[in-house]
Amino acid sequence: LLLALDEIDNNFLTMMTLKRPATAALLFLIASLLILAQDVTSFAPPTSPAISSRTHHRTNRHPKVVANSVTTSTALHLTIPSWTYYSLAHVIGGTTGTPIVISGTKKGSWFDRIPKPKINPPNFVFGPVWTVLYSLMGVSVSRIIKAASPQSSSVLKLWYGHYALNLIWAPIFFGLKRFRLGCTISSLLVLTLAGILPLYHAIDPLAAYLQIPYLLWLCFATVLNYQFCVLNPANGIGVNEAMRQAELIKKEKERSGGEEYTDDMFQSDLKELQRAAREYAGL
Repeated sequence: LLLALDEIDNNFLTMMTLKRPATAALLFLIASLLILAQDVTSFAPPTSPAISSRTHHRTNRHPKVVANSVTTSTALHLTIPSWTYYSLAHVIGGTTGTPIVISGTKKGSWFDRIPKPKINPPNFVFGPVWTVLYSLMGVSVSRIIKAASPQSSSVLKLWYGHYALNLIWAPIFFGLKRFRLGCTISSLLVLTLAGILPLYHAIDPLAAYLQIPYLLWLCFATVLNYQFCVLNPANGIGVNEAMRQAELIKKEKERSGGEEYTDDMFQSDLKELQRAAREYAGL
């Protein structure tokens, strides 16, 4: 990987850093991940049986040819690390809620119309962050499995329960728009992960350390979720501002024949309402 990176044009790297900082940051985070898990990747030259000098002189009349063949046979072999499959599985699982998130946060959606906390990051931040976090989850799981501890099986059951809880948060928050239930799930994620990390540490300390960024992000996400609840409180029947805006958008599309509700449509409706108000007031 390092040899390949050396071949990349410096101008390309400069362009990526200046024009696409999020992509560049993701690349550097992935590189950091590879460095942290350096003991699971191996580059090793193939071994060859020793050839005695006596046999060499008796059977070969061209020592230079032999020297060249031995030199060229020391090519490096790349072994795919076992954690790759676990990381890929966690990332793919994490993308199950991506269509719901994209639909809820696209331009003109209900998410654009509701009040948001000041600490709410830009939308483009979440994709790279969760990709790295899910990858780290896979590395930790692979290390726990590789350790083959008597406690590994029970700890992994707890982890898979935590992971399932993680996957249902996006459909609850962005799909059902249930902010309070999402905050409850986020709090449970923090508590369960805090209980899993000591168990990880007892089996493999590095597996626990790799989940510290995830724990910090969960704490931040829980605070963020709580602030969404405060800014968008639900009424007596459990309807919050996000639900009201989503219903309003649905009615606007139905009234416009399924088309997007534009500013021109809004101005036309506003004039109609003003005319009706003047008639009602007798002006």
